[in-house]
Amino acid sequence: MKKLNRVLIWIFPYRIERFPAEKGSKRTQIDLTDFNVIAAAALAACSLGCHRTPERILCQSSGIVLISKMKAHKKEGCNKMRIRAFPMNMDESYVESTWELLRGAIQKIQIQNNSVLSFEELYRNAYTLVLHKHGDKLYNGLREVITEHLQKKIRMDVLKAMKNSNFLEVLNDAWNEHTTSMIMIRDILMYMDRVYVSQHSVDPVYDLGLILFRDEVIRYDGIRDNLSNTLLNMIMAERHGEAVHMLSVKNACLMLMALGIHARTVYEEDFENPFLQQSAEFFREEGLRYLSENNAGAYIQKVQQRINEESIRARHYLDAMTEVKIIKVLEEELISKNLRIIVDMENSGVVHMLTQDRYEDLNAMYVLLKRVPNGLTVMSSAMSNYLRQQGTALVHELTNGISTSPVQFIENLLSLKSRFDKFLSQAFENDSLFRRVISADFEYFLNLNPSSPEYLSLFIDDKLKKGSKAMSESDLENVMDRAMILFRHLQEKDVFERYYKQHLAKRLLHTRSLADDAEKSVIAKLRMECGCHFTSKIEGMFKDMQLSATINENIRNMKDAHPEFALPIDFSASVLTTGFWPTQGSVIRCILPSAANEAFEKFKHFYLSSHSGRILNLQPQLGTADLHAEFYPPSSSSNPKQKKHKHILCVSTYQMCILMLFNKSNQYTYKEIVEQTAIPEKDLKRALLSLIFGKSTQQVLCRESKGAASTGDRLPVLHEEDVFRVNEEFSSRLFRVKIQTLLAKGETVPEQRETRGKIEEERKLEVEAAIVRIMKSRQRLGHTVLLNEIVNQLKHRFMPSPIMIKKRIECLIERDYLSRDPSDYNIVCVLSLLADYNEQILYDDLLRGYNILERPVSNCSKPLVVLLELVLFQIVDVEEKNQLIQTNIWLKFTWYDYNLKWNPEEYGGISDVRFPAGKIWKPDVLLYNNVDPNFDPYYPSNLVVYSDGKINWIPPAIVRSSCKMDVTWFPFDDQTCCLKFGSWTYNDRKLVLEQGGNGWDMSEYIENGEWLLVVSQFTTADYPVRRTVKLYECCPDEPYSDVKYCLHIRRRTLYYGFNLIIPSLLISLMTLLGFILPVESGEKLTLEITILLSVCVFLTMVSQMTPSTSEAVSLIGVFFSSHMIVVSASVVFNVIVLNLHYRTQDTHRMGVWTRKVLLDWFPRILLMRRPLKSNSNIHSDIRYDLEPLLNRKETSIQRTNDICQLLEQLIADVRYIREFVKNEEEEQEARNDWKFAAMVVDRICLIAFSFVILVSTIGIFSSSPHITV
Repeated sequence: MKKLNRVLIWIFPYRIERFPAEKGSKRTQIDLTDFNVIAAAALAACSLGCHRTPERILCQSSGIVLISKMKAHKKEGCNKMRIRAFPMNMDESYVESTWELLRGAIQKIQIQNNSVLSFEELYRNAYTLVLHKHGDKLYNGLREVITEHLQKKIRMDVLKAMKNSNFLEVLNDAWNEHTTSMIMIRDILMYMDRVYVSQHSVDPVYDLGLILFRDEVIRYDGIRDNLSNTLLNMIMAERHGEAVHMLSVKNACLMLMALGIHARTVYEEDFENPFLQQSAEFFREEGLRYLSENNAGAYIQKVQQRINEESIRARHYLDAMTEVKIIKVLEEELISKNLRIIVDMENSGVVHMLTQDRYEDLNAMYVLLKRVPNGLTVMSSAMSNYLRQQGTALVHELTNGISTSPVQFIENLLSLKSRFDKFLSQAFENDSLFRRVISADFEYFLNLNPSSPEYLSLFIDDKLKKGSKAMSESDLENVMDRAMILFRHLQEKDVFERYYKQHLAKRLLHTRSLADDAEKSVIAKLRMECGCHFTSKIEGMFKDMQLSATINENIRNMKDAHPEFALPIDFSASVLTTGFWPTQGSVIRCILPSAANEAFEKFKHFYLSSHSGRILNLQPQLGTADLHAEFYPPSSSSNPKQKKHKHILCVSTYQMCILMLFNKSNQYTYKEIVEQTAIPEKDLKRALLSLIFGKSTQQVLCRESKGAASTGDRLPVLHEEDVFRVNEEFSSRLFRVKIQTLLAKGETVPEQRETRGKIEEERKLEVEAAIVRIMKSRQRLGHTVLLNEIVNQLKHRFMPSPIMIKKRIECLIERDYLSRDPSDYNIVCVLSLLADYNEQILYDDLLRGYNILERPVSNCSKPLVVLLELVLFQIVDVEEKNQLIQTNIWLKFTWYDYNLKWNPEEYGGISDVRFPAGKIWKPDVLLYNNVDPNFDPYYPSNLVVYSDGKINWIPPAIVRSSCKMDVTWFPFDDQTCCLKFGSWTYNDRKLVLEQGGNGWDMSEYIENGEWLLVVSQFTTADYPVRRTVKLYECCPDEPYSDVKYCLHIRRRTLYYGFNLIIPSLLISLMTLLGFILPVESGEKLTLEITILLSVCVFLTMVSQMTPSTSEAVSLIGVFFSSHMIVVSASVVFNVIVLNLHYRTQDTHRMGVWTRKVLLDWFPRILLMRRPLKSNSNIHSDIRYDLEPLLNRKETSIQRTNDICQLLEQLIADVRYIREFVKNEEEEQEARNDWKFAAMVVDRICLIAFSFVILVSTIGIFSSSPHITV
């Protein structure tokens, strides 16, 4: 009895379920994991009544079912009990009653009668309907209820209010009530919003209410138009100053925005678009009225006021985007369309405002026009026209003689500039557009006058001279800053530099400069504008003055120690460096008085004694002198008591020479003065006119002439017969009298022409220098690019014209500084090399009569010998695929040219010269086996010609030549590549090509990372050079010689070993893992196929490296092919192993010999041990004592009989289970035999494939002749 009880424990791993009446209901699960619970469940199942099926035992009573699936081959069964609750059914009547309840509640909410409603109950009812798939009924019913309410209640109320003035108020109240009720309805139907709406992609509850309100109320016939007209009329009334209730407008706009549901479509269609259209018409009419009633200033004020009003209205009552649109419409109608009328309005436009200095009106116009496109452009154009008129008028006043003062001209320009700078800051808010326009206009009319650079220099000179109007340092600095603004606009800054140097020279030499600090401040400003190069000469003038002061001090201090340097007069000299000062290059002849000449000669001797290698030339036109003069009363004077009077006359050097003559004689003619002073006629006339000009008592000399005398301020004309004598009536209240030299306020026309001519010559040199600088750095440039570069370099000094630049380029070409590219003559310029004078003569002599087409031999019947030597610099690349080699080589050609010989002593010792390629004859030696598209790869280097006629030509070249590749032992291969050189047109009777030197020159060789030269010593024997003479089919009677240079190279295999061979070998070894991997894993075949694909990839890489030839198969190709065969075979054998593993007794019966071979013999040979069989009586270990349950005291005989019947039934079930388990064990035994057979085959394949892989790898690579790392 105990044994049977133990069996029962194993039978009942049951699960108990209460079957529900409908799917989807909840289940209550009870896990039976304890044997006591299992036993209790089993007895309970027996007491309830059971019946058995082939798969389960069912015991059913009172809705409880006991289920046990019987799977003998599993140790664990299903041991969970789930008890399902019965669901509750929902019929149609319940659905209808629930909906009616919700319908009534919604209607009460809509009429604001929701105090008696239970929102929790309503939410639960809605939840129930949605949960039981009645959401569509609820959603559609809601739509109908809302629509009915809107149509019958709200729409009617709004239609009635259309006839009254409170239309917007009624509509707003209806809107507020509707949105409030929709919020409450949304809360009740929240579950439908969350579940049904998202699943069926319909509008949410609140949005549905808005859509229905829009369609049924707002866009109903009559309401829509009335709403739009009402809003537009109210806004229009407010524009006309009427009081309206704008809050209603704001609420209506908010309602229209909300009805768009996250969009502005409703708002735009029903209000904004009509509003903008109506506003545009209103603004158009208003603009015409403003223009007819107001001037430009008043119009601008009213437009600005209208902009402010519309902006405030839109900001307070309308949508934010509407403000932007309405302001844009206003700007278009009131500003853009009337832009020209506002700006050009007569007596009130821009010109009138500028004339009257109305800064506030201009600023108001600027602010207004800034709002529209092109507004400021039109306004600045009007200002530009006015400014150009003003500036041009100033220029015309000067040229027409109305204003004769250059200083006043510059002051007028500065005043005009200050005035418009004030406009810029106060009216135009320092706008960059107006700033550029003002600068461009000043540059325009300032450069209209070609004398502007001179006048600006005169203005600065006037301010910096002593005796000018007293100015403080700050005022002077301010004036100089303003002058620099005009200087910035000058295009001819080099002209200004010339005049500035002239005026500065006079200030420095005549000691008229106001202060050195002021002069240096101006120089600093010029340096900031134009750079150090511009002011370098000016700064050199100051240095010369400082050095001259030091020299004069030294010579004065040495008069006691060295009497020979003692000066007869108080003499000071200024030593001026040529190039810094505006002096004449030629020596000016002038006969000085004896004392002055003696002082000059002593100073010259002193200076040259301490400064060797220098030359001093006198420049008298720049000097000054102080003369002590005594004037005696005339002999015919009526006053005998009148005494002589003394004065110091401050005169120029020329005036000094003239006045000193009158110490010898009382009178001189003009002709005699010219002869005795040798002063240039132009300077002499100017000096004499200064001495005789003025009132009779102010004239130092008197003139007697047959010509017209001077009247008033007109200057007299001098003649050769004019007689000059000392004016005895000269008188002055000043002891020190300064005799001014008559100077024109500006240069005369001839002087201007002369100055212009000198400037043009200087500009030519500057342009040429700029061209040379650019071409030295760029070497080759297109004509247009060169023009731009030159302009950019010189624009800080002057603007060179394209014609001038072109002439300078042609001049440099003629002088062999530049040359044209023959292939692109009109565009590209190249800089030619210049030789010194001897080289130039030598070049001319050598090329005179030289014919580049003739062979340079003395006897045309003799061949010309050309030696060729190759310098191997680098093996660049070896392309096995295309069977070619690329090398970097230097070719050394040597031959003798009979026509290019000279005596070095005749040409300054020049022993060699260089000619560019194409100037002299050179051999047409080419690389025969060249594969480059450019068949002549030589760089056009220069040819070196020696005085004995020897020519060396060493062109570097990167050549690509064909090379027959033998890939049999790839990648352990050797290659021999040759370079064959020969003349293309000269046969062996005219040109003999021979080897030069000892063959290959390896002194500059750089080793290649992939290829190794086979030998280590670079000798001719290692790298053979062969000369052959061959007859070609094209020319059977003409032998052609060639020289062949060969290279023997060997591949370095380290790269291929680490990147191809070792990875592929490791991948092949991974094939063995397929036989080690257990069959149950299911990944054996996947692994083998993956390895096969990897080997195929490597084989593809090898095929891309080697040439497409069928002459031989590379060694590495054989290696990969063999491994691919091995891997393919492994795939086949793995399929066989999988087939054996999954065989069963039902499909295959194992034969006797198969069992002996695979299960007995091979396991012994391979030392394989079969796993032991396991005991299938799994129930034998289960022990559990059920005596407490079975030894209960029974008081009923009927109960005992029931137990006996149950036991009989259980014994029958046990027999059934035993048979079932026995069959399963036999089938499992057969499967285990096949699995073990598959393991044996797996082990055999592992050993066999390991042997094949290792033997094939060693055999293939051992056949290679060498392996080089």
